[in-house]
Amino acid sequence: SCTGNEQDAFADALTHYDPEGCPHPYHAGDLPPLFGAGDLAFLAVLTNRFALDEVIGKTLILHDRPDDFTSQPSGNAGGKIACGVITRVAR
Repeated sequence: SCTGNEQDAFADALTHYDPEGCPHPYHAGDLPPLFGAGDLAFLAVLTNRFALDEVIGKTLILHDRPDDFTSQPSGNAGGKIACGVITRVAR
């Protein structure tokens, strides 16, 4: 969930989605960086790391700095600045 505590507002989101036990940046839950311009951001993802049904109900965290694609476990990407829960839209 997108809840937490005084030290980490999103602590209950837990860690990256990583069903295969891969190191960063190769685990399934590590998405590519957002492209930002002013108050807008864009991200498009095509992946074979997970299926939609696997991530419904999982949380998505945005960090305040770019990923260095090296440091463990989250690429030295800084603090968590936003959180959301992935839901299925009725069709």
